[in-house]
Amino acid sequence: RTLGSPRPDEPPPAGPRARRGLLNVRSALALLASLAAAGCAGRSAPVALAPDAAAIHAAGPARAAFESRRQLVPDPGLATRLGEIGLEALATTPLLAAGDGGRTLGAGWRFLVLDDPKPEAFLFADRTVFVTRGALASFPGERALLRLFRSAATAFASGVFRPVAKASLVDQPVPLVLPEEPDPEGSAGEVPARERWVELLDGLLFGESAAFGVADGPELLLPQAGVRLALPGENAFEPAGRGVFRGSRGGEPLGLTVRAIPDRAIPDRAIPDRAIPETGARDPSGSSDAGAGGLASHRSRLAELAGRLHARAECHAAEATFVEAFRVRGFTAVRARLHPVAEDDRGGVADGVTGEGAGACGGHPGLFTASAAGAAPTGLIALFRSEESLVEVRLDCARRRFDACEGLFVELLGSADRLRDTPVPGSLRITALAAREGDGSVRELLRRLAAEGRMDAPPATVEFLNRGWLDEQLRPGDRVLTLSRDHRPPATDAHGREP
Repeated sequence: RTLGSPRPDEPPPAGPRARRGLLNVRSALALLASLAAAGCAGRSAPVALAPDAAAIHAAGPARAAFESRRQLVPDPGLATRLGEIGLEALATTPLLAAGDGGRTLGAGWRFLVLDDPKPEAFLFADRTVFVTRGALASFPGERALLRLFRSAATAFASGVFRPVAKASLVDQPVPLVLPEEPDPEGSAGEVPARERWVELLDGLLFGESAAFGVADGPELLLPQAGVRLALPGENAFEPAGRGVFRGSRGGEPLGLTVRAIPDRAIPDRAIPDRAIPETGARDPSGSSDAGAGGLASHRSRLAELAGRLHARAECHAAEATFVEAFRVRGFTAVRARLHPVAEDDRGGVADGVTGEGAGACGGHPGLFTASAAGAAPTGLIALFRSEESLVEVRLDCARRRFDACEGLFVELLGSADRLRDTPVPGSLRITALAAREGDGSVRELLRRLAAEGRMDAPPATVEFLNRGWLDEQLRPGDRVLTLSRDHRPPATDAHGREP
């Protein structure tokens, strides 16, 4: 190669015309980049990306299917008050104003309350926001609700419903993240709007409906099953889910769980329980007729219950032994001891197994939470049969002496009785109570109400409802939130009969 000649792997040198063209392209790219940078610098808010027509069209059938599964709270006044707060949140959402001055994106919104105690919130592309009553009860005040609605509006206008691939649509509804505490937006001098928040929650159902059971201290009433149970001593029942209750003593868990299991497929429901010659127990109607296959039918039902009990044990990765039938106040029931199954013997089956046991545990934790596998009998289980439900009673003996554990279990089963015409307290509701002169702070008033027995829920739960203003000094007429039940007897009993 001679000096100055190009290398074989180098492109030939560009001529003057080519060099001028390359400079023009680079100048154009630089100009476009500078214009884009100037535009970004001059724009104070991002561009709104509202849902496209396909997402809005898909919201209609998706919301209809959603509402068929999730019931709304039948309270128009609640929806109206919630809508007022929602509109205020939209007016202070910056991203909505970025699209058409807020005239389009900020209109047509709906805010609805789902009749569900689980704290959740959802958004549809047709500008519908659903929030559960459990979420409302979990908020410390109105500021948290405003933050939730602002986040819903921001998600709506930030392209959350725009699919990544053009051939797909985003599933609706979109779950919303509930605000965390403490509120980062609240300033130190800002006073929460307590009065309007109290007005919003006043009368709202708290927790599950009384139809799924009422825990009243040591007594448990299960209206759908028509069963009542009572714990001895200083023990008490506490709600742990829909139709699920746990036993405790001084706030410490006993390892006891009582659960009503809906069962609408019990065979031979029309055949009454007959007398059992072995025990002399009689049916609740007082009939002594054992004909029409009564004894055979009774034994068949006991075998069915025993099979269900074994399935329940397997659901909790346990083995049921010493299965026996018993009768108490007209109830047909079976009980057994539970032994944990070693990991090697489960065959890959654990909590939430397939088959009959699948779903039977309902997603609740297994029984053996504090016991060592392979130990002596570590649990007890029983199944009652009623007209519409099965009632499961489980007790984890853990590290307690087995005879003491069994004594508590037998005493609880012996307390089982039919509700008959027993008045069942109404559902637990949030109630606004007006303060009087000299009531002091919110915390002092709540503790006084608890000492006087004017609360139908633990004091810690009521303080949780008022945690946004517990230390505020009350003036006469200021209202606080409490929890109370309607103790009037119902118009009908658990079976729809006049009491």
